[in-house]
Amino acid sequence: MTSSREEPGGPLAADVIPAPIFRIGPDLRVLAVNPAGAATLGRPAEAVVGRSPAELGFAPADAARLAAEVRDVFATGQPVVGEAVVKTPTGERWFQHRMGPELGPGGEVAAVVVVTADVTALKQSERALRASEERFHRFMAHTPLPAWVQDADGRYVYLNPAYERALGIRAADWVGKRGHDVWPAEVADRIQANIKLALETGRTVEGRELTPGPDGVGRTWLNVKFPYRDASGRGFVGGIAVDLTEQLRAEADRREFEKKMLQAQKLESLGVLAGGIAHDFNNLLTSVLGYASLGRFHLTPGDDQLAECFDHVEKAAVRAAELCQQMLAYAGRGMFAVADMDLNGLVGEIAQLLATVIRKKAVLKFNLADGLPAIRVDPTQIRQVVMNLITNASDAIGEQSGVITLTTGGLDADARYLADIQAADDLTPGRYVYLEVSDTGCGMTEDVIARVFDPFFTTKFTGRGLGLAAVQGIVRAHRGAIKVYSQPGRGSTFKVLFPAADPGPGPAADQLTPAALPKHGRGRLILVVDDEEDIRVMARKVLEMGGFSVELAPDGRAGVAAFVRHPDAVAAVLLDLTMPHLDGAEAFRELRQVRPDVTVLLTSGFAAHEAMAGFQGKGLAGFVRKPFRAQELLAAVFAAVGP
Repeated sequence: MTSSREEPGGPLAADVIPAPIFRIGPDLRVLAVNPAGAATLGRPAEAVVGRSPAELGFAPADAARLAAEVRDVFATGQPVVGEAVVKTPTGERWFQHRMGPELGPGGEVAAVVVVTADVTALKQSERALRASEERFHRFMAHTPLPAWVQDADGRYVYLNPAYERALGIRAADWVGKRGHDVWPAEVADRIQANIKLALETGRTVEGRELTPGPDGVGRTWLNVKFPYRDASGRGFVGGIAVDLTEQLRAEADRREFEKKMLQAQKLESLGVLAGGIAHDFNNLLTSVLGYASLGRFHLTPGDDQLAECFDHVEKAAVRAAELCQQMLAYAGRGMFAVADMDLNGLVGEIAQLLATVIRKKAVLKFNLADGLPAIRVDPTQIRQVVMNLITNASDAIGEQSGVITLTTGGLDADARYLADIQAADDLTPGRYVYLEVSDTGCGMTEDVIARVFDPFFTTKFTGRGLGLAAVQGIVRAHRGAIKVYSQPGRGSTFKVLFPAADPGPGPAADQLTPAALPKHGRGRLILVVDDEEDIRVMARKVLEMGGFSVELAPDGRAGVAAFVRHPDAVAAVLLDLTMPHLDGAEAFRELRQVRPDVTVLLTSGFAAHEAMAGFQGKGLAGFVRKPFRAQELLAAVFAAVGP
């Protein structure tokens, strides 16, 4: 969203959303506005940011009401819906808006996000309706809106040309006929009841009717009926109709858009949380696994019991690292080694393993389609998707007898089909390969389906609630989607779609293959830059054991300063990606300004393809993924600096 400062990276989601969106601060001034919002007000974004509603063309009463609504959201944290009028270069425009809170890190309301919809056309129609009640009898024949007159018995006396066009009828065929002669009974009954009410009360009566249009598609009308009498005192009811079909469709689209936007915000927030926790946890595991593997180097023959203890420590650390990978997978930041793969082949590789993880009374059936196109995926991640879905299906069946069916196939998905899919973002219509896992288990309610992909949500007595969350993260990271079908007591089906791969070679895997480990670093200096003290100290012990001399720096700024003191003496820099003051990318740029041929190895708990995305073509010497063992660190350093 456009603001008073430059945002890093590509455009935010709000910048490509056609609805006007504003972000308001506690001082009631605009903090940011998306392009649609600036265009609606007829001003450049910089002329909107920093201004209050009163300075943006809103009428004084509306500006005061908007200010009060914003204050209410800041005070209560509850959303507010309202309307306002603003003067733009093209005239007055009416807007409906929904204000919602944006929470800060402490749970406080940091800002108010305003999503608006232009309802000028509706307001103008309402104004036209009020005017037409007063002048209906004078211009009925010329109004572009469908209009008609009925007597007290419901007989049609007059239908204007617009009415004929709207319903695809001829007035001559209807005049003299009652409503029950031309409408279904339930519609005719409502029409007649409204005629009676209007004549008895002398008041205008409004109602909505659904009728078939001339193209066979149903149309929704707002019908306004008002009574009048002729010179003889005979009562009639005049009517005028407004076609609400497009407006209602637009309102439904807006509600769906708001729903998807809220879902996207929730997914993004949870993804950031999961990624952050996994990152910090990975740093702790790096120390645990590194020190455990370092300890092995100091074992002497006969230390079998101590070696067994190290085995248990390393196994526990590896299992914890796998849990981190699940959390990173949910956040879309898992480890990837991408290649064009056959989905049936991936399933076949783990078919025997799948049979071992299901309950004893469950039966696993395969229905694999032939001739499927390849999909460009990380096979390890996709195997995890299959395993998690099968495990989930088995748990749904429980101790009862049941059937789990794994189906593969291909389909051509259009925009309408993709719009109705869950856990999907901006999918492109085209050819997809799907994996479908169905079970005859307990099924799910709508409430459970709505939360089934939330991390740490589970309906099981045991479990962490990360299995399906990880599935969603992996699928989203592969530009795929998930569709869930379920009813209580009737089982569930999870349908996962992956885009078919384009012909041609896929991207190379991001795995590091270190050279053979030499025996000694010959005293060469390695600069270790990491904000975690335990990791710095562990890395120093490992590198010194490998024959290197080591200097430590607690953050990017200190690392650059240490390098500047003796740039030619540093054989390599072991640089963490995420640090305070200067992060890895910023520190890398400054290091290269001091010495362009500096050897830098990047470390991170994120996947190499993501961690190294900003370093492509810039001479990065290697990547070490956290958590790592002592021998893995030494192998990577020797591969970078040579024997």
